[in-house]
Formats: sequence, C-alpha cells, structure tokens
Amino acid sequence: MEQILTVAGTEQGQQLLQQLLGEMGLTKIVQANTGLDARHFLESQSFELAVISAPLTDEYGEGVARLAYQQGTTVILLARAEHADAIRERIGKMGIYLLAKPVKRAIFLQLLQCILLQQKQKEQLLVEKEKLQRQIQDANLLNRAKLVLIQVLKMTEPQAHRYIEKQAMDLRITRREVAEGIISTYEN
Repeated sequence: MEQILTVAGTEQGQQLLQQLLGEMGLTKIVQANTGLDARHFLESQSFELAVISAPLTDEYGEGVARLAYQQGTTVILLARAEHADAIRERIGKMGIYLLAKPVKRAIFLQLLQCILLQQKQKEQLLVEKEKLQRQIQDANLLNRAKLVLIQVLKMTEPQAHRYIEKQAMDLRITRREVAEGIISTYEN
C-alpha cells in the first residue's frame, strides 16, 4: 500500500495508529494533528488510506473523512460511541468505514486486513482491465489493417488475415506492429 494519512488530535492517538498500522507492515505514514493539516495534505498528495481518530482539535473529523473519500481514498473514521450512530446516518452510503471508540485492536486489524485484500484485488482488476483494453485496441487495429488490405490491395478477408500473420512471423514482430505498418503505409 502506498501512503497512508493518519489524523489524530493527540500524540497518544497518533502513536496508537502507528502501532496498529505497523503491525500490518504499513510504514509509509503521513501524520496530521488537525483537520486543517489533514486538508493541506489531502490537497497536495494522494493517499490510499486515511485513518481519522475523531474528535480532532479544530473539528470533529467527519469533514476530513468526506474530503478524503471524495478524492478516492479509503477512509476509516474512528468516532466516539455516542456519536457513531448519528455519523453513520450521515455517511452511511459513502463507503467510509466507521468504527466506534474504544476500538478493539482485533477488530481494527481485521478491518485493515480486509481493506488491504480489497486494495490488492482492485489492483489486479485494474491490471486485467488494462490488458483487456489493449486486446480490444489490438483487435480494432488488426481489423482496420485488414480493411485497408481489402480496399487497397483487393484481398479477401482470409487473405488479409493470412498476410498479417505471415508478416508477423517472417519479421518476428507482433501482429499489432504489422497492422500499424500497413495502416501508416496505405492510409497516408
């Protein structure tokens, strides 16, 4: 996981968050002690995770949680038990993880483990999406090159397909490179 923002109004709160995150091997931590500091960090950097221990010295912390979430950051908001239900109603549909204080260490670590797993799956899906997009682009490019061969050189579709395949094998380049060459040669 890349950078993590921790926001806590007390030194004790920051130390506890660092200790818990450290147990999961997370060490790239940026600390903010106030909502204002957190907002400055959020404006200038991107974070994969923000852990906010409310209340802060200058605000409760819900606004910082909303801002971080809107910027695509996964957010864990730790709020006093007496405020948790009201906050849950206001942020319930946002996808901000809310834990009532005092938070049990095991619950926090389980949530963190779930978030890390979710992040890993998200990264894998993005890689797969990029791979599929590349395959679609390649297919479109090959079809365009076949069309050029059909229109300009009066080949049939199977002949155009075979020509591209053979060129790729003979020249030891990808079919995409052959298609790009055909397009640049005949479409200009």
